[in-house]
Amino acid sequence: MKRLHVLTLLTLSVCLLCMLPGYDCVASSDENQAELEATTQSWRERYLQLGQETYQGNCSQCHDEGVDGAPVVGDEESWNGRSPLWSAVLLEHAKSGYLRMPAKGGCAELSTREVEAAGEYMLSVTFPNLPRD
Repeated sequence: MKRLHVLTLLTLSVCLLCMLPGYDCVASSDENQAELEATTQSWRERYLQLGQETYQGNCSQCHDEGVDGAPVVGDEESWNGRSPLWSAVLLEHAKSGYLRMPAKGGCAELSTREVEAAGEYMLSVTFPNLPRD
């Protein structure tokens, strides 16, 4: 019981100290700001950000220039003749490989989520007005 009184007094002291003018109880840092910004983004924004990072690090070397017939991101014409099932087929091809594209673009260490996010990013850049599932 005596221990409870000591803890209560200690807690009240800390609370009173925090109420003093100019005393900041919570240290703000760039890391805290980044966490706050991350929580204010929608799940789609975070997903497309992951896709953009994955694309830039792994996919852009072929899809920026159309290497070996890869459809160029941002160029609707180069996507002509592709499956009308868009996401489902594209993502399956990206994960498993198709024609001259190796599975996961040749980056076996990529997770399924990263590959799918990169595919979504590519479609969102190329077809920004296309409704999403």
